[in-house]
Amino acid sequence: MAITAVVDSEGNVENSSKTYKSSTNSNKNTNDSLDKSQFLNLLVAEMKYQDPLEPQANSDYVAQLATFSQVESMQNMQLSYQQAQGSNLVGKPVIMKTESSSGETGYVCGRVDYMLTEEGKVYLSINGSMYDIDDLDTVLEEEYYQNTVVNSGSNNT
Repeated sequence: MAITAVVDSEGNVENSSKTYKSSTNSNKNTNDSLDKSQFLNLLVAEMKYQDPLEPQANSDYVAQLATFSQVESMQNMQLSYQQAQGSNLVGKPVIMKTESSSGETGYVCGRVDYMLTEEGKVYLSINGSMYDIDDLDTVLEEEYYQNTVVNSGSNNT
């Protein structure tokens, strides 16, 4: 039988009588992903506080590390894919989905000037503003863009 407890970032076991806030109340800018150092801290805490009468096998730790490595590799592959996609979009007309501070959905149409990767996210520069590649709505055909957007004199839809 294993003992489970909440462990803080320094490897200390927290008191189980604490109350925790709902994740819906947390700041939306926090990074939900588990990085390598956090994973290793969690692994060390797990080893430190395991039941001495029923220790976990070394192969279990290796399996956890392998699983984490697979997830990290998939995240790196996704970033590489988004970078390649962003590079391929440079010079092409696109429509980006936007959301105003009031929550209303809008769209911005324009040609991708350049692509930028910052803190593991890919951004596209359109009409002098940066947009997350995840907000890409449509890649337009050049002929359609020329006939509908450029000829009408509008860059926003």
